[in-house]
Amino acid sequence: MAKIVFLSGAGLSAPSGLSTFRDNDGLWDKYDLDIVCNYSNWRQNHHLVHEFYNIRRKELLRVKPNAMHYKIAEISKKYPVINFTQNVDDLLERAGCDDVYHLHGSLLKLHCHDCGDETSLCLEDELEYDFAPCQKCQSKFIKPSIIFFGEMAPLYERLYEVFGSLDSDDLVVVIGTSGAVINISYLLRGFSGESVLINLEKCQYIKEKIFTHIIYDSCDKAIDKLDEIIKAWDKKA
Repeated sequence: MAKIVFLSGAGLSAPSGLSTFRDNDGLWDKYDLDIVCNYSNWRQNHHLVHEFYNIRRKELLRVKPNAMHYKIAEISKKYPVINFTQNVDDLLERAGCDDVYHLHGSLLKLHCHDCGDETSLCLEDELEYDFAPCQKCQSKFIKPSIIFFGEMAPLYERLYEVFGSLDSDDLVVVIGTSGAVINISYLLRGFSGESVLINLEKCQYIKEKIFTHIIYDSCDKAIDKLDEIIKAWDKKA
């Protein structure tokens, strides 16, 4: 059966008000990413790392899913969908999506780096980590369950598996990513089906020619065009 595969990045959640890596004067500009997002030195910068991610978690309290989050959830109820996101927020789930693959981890999860014990937070709880030691082994090195620079991303294996097995009647929708972290051209190599790119503007890391459809606009304003593309694809699939 034909399926739709979504791959989203920070541009999906930007209309909801979440900072992206490249926002001018955004949250990321106020912290050195080589300190708060680096696997090789996060232990030495333990307090600063958690200060940063505590702020990011509190961001979730003031934002809501936007129209594209809800559209993806709606599509997921109508068609077989595989949903990959590079985002660490929970907006897709809040919009009604199930089984989202968070390639780079989740803001609402922490784990003990020494014994692996996991902790999950929810919006109804206090979202700040208070530097308490692991309840299981008493280690102080509780790590945000975010994939840091220099750290293995286990779900990439599933990403490559799905994209490597795409059929010509499948549809791929790429939303709000620069392609600087995940090589979109590599993922779509040899794919002969339809593909859609929805980005705010052109990005140097993404080749336009590999896409069947391109929409340069904020993703929450691209709903009608995406609907038309999916309806036309559905008739042919």
